[in-house]
Amino acid sequence: MSKGWVHQKTGLAFGEGYYFDSLERRNRDLMIAAFLDEAFPRYRIHNLESNLVVLRHYDPSCLYVGGIQPNLIFGMLLGADFVPYTHQDADISEPPLANLSSIADLPDPHSFLEAPLIRRWLREIELLRKTESDAVIPPFFWDTGGRATIHGCITTALKLFGQGILLAIYDNPQLLVSFYRWYADACVLLVRAFAHSAGITIRSLHVGECSGTMLGPRDYRQHLVAPTEALARRIAPLRLHHCGNCTHLLNEIARIGGLESLDTGSGTSVREIRNVFGPQFAIDLMPPVELLIEGAECRAVADWVDAVLEENSGGPLGLNYHLEPGYDEYAHLQLHETLYAKGLLRPGRV
Repeated sequence: MSKGWVHQKTGLAFGEGYYFDSLERRNRDLMIAAFLDEAFPRYRIHNLESNLVVLRHYDPSCLYVGGIQPNLIFGMLLGADFVPYTHQDADISEPPLANLSSIADLPDPHSFLEAPLIRRWLREIELLRKTESDAVIPPFFWDTGGRATIHGCITTALKLFGQGILLAIYDNPQLLVSFYRWYADACVLLVRAFAHSAGITIRSLHVGECSGTMLGPRDYRQHLVAPTEALARRIAPLRLHHCGNCTHLLNEIARIGGLESLDTGSGTSVREIRNVFGPQFAIDLMPPVELLIEGAECRAVADWVDAVLEENSGGPLGLNYHLEPGYDEYAHLQLHETLYAKGLLRPGRV
């Protein structure tokens, strides 16, 4: 669920302390967990960072150090200010690379290990592991299961350069190739450093290529397949996330070596995923947003579940959603109730 939804329902605010004080964050997360336990006793609705957390490895009593979206961490390392909104998800002040003229002007990725922000987090992790009994979750991780999380190449480029970087796909493709290589080096160094500091074994890698569906098949193949595969090869087997409908990209996505699961939504054809990847490929799916906003018909949610289950043909499938202000809670609960009625899920919090 979004910070905006939590704020709207509970009045809780999310300031700088939430993101930079692990003990304050734990207290706030436990308050949110208690609210959800009372408000939704029949439903698996939890305060999870969108698409990143494995519920069976999540505990609100964990201590999050640098629990900030990965591309925002890179933004801060490159000079942007962190903007911790009290009533919605955090952001950065500006694209820090908007005026970059050459990839050669980027800092050496190894220098990030000596950056004040990174040193501060590494020291905090070391201290908490000595003084606290609860698990410590470092930057680039969101639960105790060992799945590292980063944003994808084009999504990160858009955040750090701004929307104008899309023109480089055609005007200066070598700029993007060089940036992706630099970005991969930085990800490998930081993910490994924080995993080591927290005593975590890296078991998988979530790559949030949120903006990938903006590309056509040819551009996706030319610009994203190789660098995404390189991330999987250098860090861990891959769980790939795409916002929106990625049906038109499935054949290109299948070219990515090391891909083990796909997290997608908003109309992506489950039948086509099965046709391309086979019956045992793991899928996580979000309902189309038009089924979840205020005014949506709950019968449409049940119809969508029926269609998805038919197309899936019994393969490994997870259904999830992200509560936002303005969404219809009842439509979300209808998703649970439909699965309960089919005997596929039992009512409860876990």
